[in-house]
Amino acid sequence: MSALFTRSILCGAVLASVACGGPRTVAKDGYRAVLVYSKEDRFQIAVRGERVRVAGTADGSEIVKILRPDLGKSWQFRPSTRRLFESKSSPTDEAVPGYPLQPRFDAEAYADRFRGSIRRIDDATHGLHPCERWEMNLPSGDRATIWVARDLDRLPVRIEHAKKDPHDEYQPFTDAQLLDIQVGAPEELFAPPKGYTRVATYEALAK
Repeated sequence: MSALFTRSILCGAVLASVACGGPRTVAKDGYRAVLVYSKEDRFQIAVRGERVRVAGTADGSEIVKILRPDLGKSWQFRPSTRRLFESKSSPTDEAVPGYPLQPRFDAEAYADRFRGSIRRIDDATHGLHPCERWEMNLPSGDRATIWVARDLDRLPVRIEHAKKDPHDEYQPFTDAQLLDIQVGAPEELFAPPKGYTRVATYEALAK
């Protein structure tokens, strides 16, 4: 393959990328991932801006929750029963309490939420993602280490939570990780499914 032909292909790829608005990014196009707490606790995540979708298993079947602060609504539904429950949503609602799912992590703002103190401690790698590591100390004495991926628009990809034992030593408590991260989350993931029966309460989803 000639050098001229190779350069032509590369230039074509660059022009195609520019024509399509540039390469996809987490901040612009969102992402999909698996949030893992343990072998049993795994959640399918999709995030695009303020919009969040979380799917997991509860009471023996899949349940999906969509948060739309931009519309002031949230939806929860079970594919097994094809029932959907709609409720109000506010910007402070969290699909996964305590885990910052949006990119552009603000360390000071995150620490202020918990009245903690935070400092950057070092760099590390999570999977293939180069990360900053931040240590947050909480008023309770607990400690959290937040891994922030630089190549994913500063998306938190891991949070380790440690507690002190009776000997004043820190011991691992939880370790939440975002795995199988894929850039891009289609708009249709954040709309309620069609053809479902609407119910008045969350409990009615299982009936």
